[in-house]
Amino acid sequence: MIGMAVKKVLLVIIFVAVVLNLFLFLKRQIFSGNCDLESLLKDKGLTLSNDLSGGLDNPIHCVSNVPCEYPDVVDFRIIVLTFDRWNSLTKLLNSLNDLRVDGDNVALEIWIDRRPDGKGVDEKTLATAKSFQWKNGAVRVHVQTAHVGILGQWIDTWRPARNGSKEIVLILEDDLSLSPFSYRWLKAARNFFKSRTDVTGITLQSESLIVASSGARFRPLSSDGVAYLYSLLGSWGFSPTPEHWLNFQNWYHSVIKNSDFQPYVEGLVMNTWFKKFQKERRSHTMWTMWFIYFCNAHHLYTVYNNLNAHYNTTKNCLAVNRREPGLHFSGKAIDNTGSLLRTWNDEFVDFKEPARIYGFNGKPLTFKRNSVVEKDSKYSNNKTALGQNRA
Repeated sequence: MIGMAVKKVLLVIIFVAVVLNLFLFLKRQIFSGNCDLESLLKDKGLTLSNDLSGGLDNPIHCVSNVPCEYPDVVDFRIIVLTFDRWNSLTKLLNSLNDLRVDGDNVALEIWIDRRPDGKGVDEKTLATAKSFQWKNGAVRVHVQTAHVGILGQWIDTWRPARNGSKEIVLILEDDLSLSPFSYRWLKAARNFFKSRTDVTGITLQSESLIVASSGARFRPLSSDGVAYLYSLLGSWGFSPTPEHWLNFQNWYHSVIKNSDFQPYVEGLVMNTWFKKFQKERRSHTMWTMWFIYFCNAHHLYTVYNNLNAHYNTTKNCLAVNRREPGLHFSGKAIDNTGSLLRTWNDEFVDFKEPARIYGFNGKPLTFKRNSVVEKDSKYSNNKTALGQNRA
């Protein structure tokens, strides 16, 4: 009897040891980038979801390089894009915990890109995202199923509903921090400008603005009121208009198949940057050139807040970029969060029409017989909006 009991105990110990060793082996392989977990699971007849929300009613099963559609409907959805800057991500998430959502139904989607080999994920960034408890609503953490870079992160992490989405989305890279009142202003701006078909989106950006044709500092006028429109996209806290974003995604995924097509817009400094990046084999880090091309082809504009110029201050920013080291910045990050708007005034959403529209040259556009004529110069795409050569 004693011998049988000893054998059972030994068998249990051996079983536990085998399971523990298998777990440790898989953990080492996954985080070292030597193992594709998805392939391992498929060998066992299982699948890997990039949604790590674990318990939410609406799990997401999205595939890299395919625009992600969410099954739930919310008033406000925040898309956070990150890769390996866990400390920067923490700063952004902390600012989101102070966000006033005024009782609206909200969701937070954190998207983590994989390493270029497509297998490994930054462990600290993943842990930071998974441990975040948002005061305002649900959080889902998504790990890309393959490396997609900044292009795939921006373009494919939110697909508007095909039947017309009223959802407000805000796309944020992890080097930003937000004012507690950024959503309040954004929602009011969306409601005010929703009838305009030439608005491609709304940006929270108000710092480091430049004239697109020269690179000089762009200075909107105080007399423009609390908002104005500009031909150039502002990507530091961008909220795309659903209809135009849907059309942009469709266009991009169609034209990208043509290796000869280039999204050049002659006469812009961004065009020069993009060509330089192409020579350096890093044009894939500049998603904005594709959107600039699309907006120029369709005469679309971005709404900017003018709270600093209108009130003659530097402390009314809705979002700031901390210049964290990454794709486009090097050196030490800065703490400019003291410039964020901290006190609300209903005058901040006292929008007026007609809102002033600035062209790529930083000067107001003039209108004649329902057409727009830029005062100083014209900017043309090198090919049509569909990516075909002009006749």
